[in-house]
Amino acid sequence: MRRISIIGAGQAGLILAHDLVRSGYDVTVYSDRTAQQWLDESRPTGAAYLYAETIDIERDLGIDYWSETMHAGHGFYITFAPPPGGEALTVVGRTARPGAAVDQRSKFHLWMQELERRGGRIVVEPVSTARLQEIADSSDLTILAAGKGEIGRLIPRDATRSVYAEPQRHIAMVTVRNVRGWEDEIGFTAVRFSALGPPGEVFWVPFTHKTAGAVWSAIIEARPGGPLDVFLKCPSGEEAATRLKRAIRELAPWDHSHIERMEYISEDPHAWLSGAFPPTVRAAYGQLPTGRLVMPLGDTAITFDPIGGQGGNNASRHARYVGQRIAERADGPFDAEWMTSVFDDYWELHGGFAYKFNNMLLEPPTPALMELMLACSSDRRIADELFVGNLARPKAFFPWLDDLDATRSTIERLRHAR
Repeated sequence: MRRISIIGAGQAGLILAHDLVRSGYDVTVYSDRTAQQWLDESRPTGAAYLYAETIDIERDLGIDYWSETMHAGHGFYITFAPPPGGEALTVVGRTARPGAAVDQRSKFHLWMQELERRGGRIVVEPVSTARLQEIADSSDLTILAAGKGEIGRLIPRDATRSVYAEPQRHIAMVTVRNVRGWEDEIGFTAVRFSALGPPGEVFWVPFTHKTAGAVWSAIIEARPGGPLDVFLKCPSGEEAATRLKRAIRELAPWDHSHIERMEYISEDPHAWLSGAFPPTVRAAYGQLPTGRLVMPLGDTAITFDPIGGQGGNNASRHARYVGQRIAERADGPFDAEWMTSVFDDYWELHGGFAYKFNNMLLEPPTPALMELMLACSSDRRIADELFVGNLARPKAFFPWLDDLDATRSTIERLRHAR
């Protein structure tokens, strides 16, 4: 039985661990906190809205405990702020199946407990570089799934694939109740997204909180130095909610009536966060001073800005893909050539397209993207099938979304296929 060590008990690390335990591997997950500490003392790692295809991965592994009770989203409701003297552009699109954001603290708590019941091991300790070397020396394969943590920087940044060296947004998340929702405007529960132009973006995600149940997670994407950039030094979740309400009143007044009664989930002092990081792609492996290799997974391999909803979905997809490749390797060595092949293949299959599409949303809309949004605003079928329907599989956006003429042809083909 080959020994696999996974550093990090997050979305990617625990999904891979469950997959490998099911396949008969000797799996140890190293976590810097216990399952109960994840539940009681941790901040959420993000909203992590997952599309139905990603939830299917959890269902297949027998660790989907929330589908019947989750605060589900059935699509997207997007408003582009009007230019001076112009009108707002609105896009409404519905997904074929619901997605959801479930409090990851609940997920990690249950998944860690279940992993031990199924035969995996959880070791609770902070892993330093020196300790990582000891773990790698006693393992057939060591996976680094430490998210955006410091230890993840042991994997070199890939300068050829990483687009940005600096954060493109200052990001905040705050969990709130008493949001009226937008069902009265579009007829279904949706992720609400407002693109505000130079200030940045705000989106509202239907969220299943660990104790409060069906609430909302507000994500603020502030351009540094702009009028929305007021969250990095917030002293509390209550203050973050107050600043958010003020920002909506001033910058997105079309949504103010939906959130004027909004309040922070006061019983959970950890239900908010703020920070900044550059979207980053790392190398296929890192080499420790002893010569042993460690392989990145999930956010440690590809770090996404939250703007396009790709981070959590990529983490799960990457974990499932790596699990499949480990099983295919059988008794072969987990060497640098194999790690490079696995990451390059995944990049071409999904990761590179998700990273490219996500980064498009951090920039002013290209002519092709603007053409697509204009078509979506006037035709729900185009919105459903060409935009919202492809968010879960961003490879489907390319290569046509790279070129204005190709985008126009793709739109026309769908219109004539009625």
